[in-house]
Amino acid sequence: MSEFYKSMNKYVYPLYILVHPVDGFQELKNNKKYSLKVANIILAVWVLLKILDWGYVDFDFTSDRHLGEPVQLQQILLTSIVIFTMAAVSNWCFTTLMDGKGKFVEIWITCAYALLPYEMLGITRVILTYFLVRKEEGIFLDYMNTVGVIWSMLLIFLALHVIHDYTAAKTIASIALTIIGVLIMLFLVVLVSGLASQVYSFVVTIFFEIRLRML
Repeated sequence: MSEFYKSMNKYVYPLYILVHPVDGFQELKNNKKYSLKVANIILAVWVLLKILDWGYVDFDFTSDRHLGEPVQLQQILLTSIVIFTMAAVSNWCFTTLMDGKGKFVEIWITCAYALLPYEMLGITRVILTYFLVRKEEGIFLDYMNTVGVIWSMLLIFLALHVIHDYTAAKTIASIALTIIGVLIMLFLVVLVSGLASQVYSFVVTIFFEIRLRML
């Protein structure tokens, strides 16, 4: 079995993890069977999927959206890469305190690999919107999306369970703390942004007051 893993191309390895997650993540950690480049490509595809889902789904499946609204790239990046980065940092911080054995790069890569089922089914779902009728067959696309989300969430759970060498209960606790950490980061970002906006407005006001008095 060891020779089987060694001979497997690292670019194909994420596909093996889809059906053999425990063995796959264990081998990934023990023998460094991973690629940061592949992980980042998967994250880029996640952004692409969100762009496709926002503005390139067939009209019949977009009736509840604002017609003609341009793709909001900033919002897409915020709800994908930024949140993913926060989650990876948060998990690394908490698991370091909880004697987790996973490194930051392992958290980043394994969680990126775990997104693959959601992406594969998501892109398939976008394509199928051009061939299916929403009223009669749209329910199948909803099922497909649900399966993709559950599959990826299960892989994330198993990834953290394996790379940190945690029990199931401790893995759940680390995930809960990770979510709390992300919420704290978002709160701080909003708070700092609000303060920065107020300081900027104050400085601009003072600047124009000085200009008016000097004229």
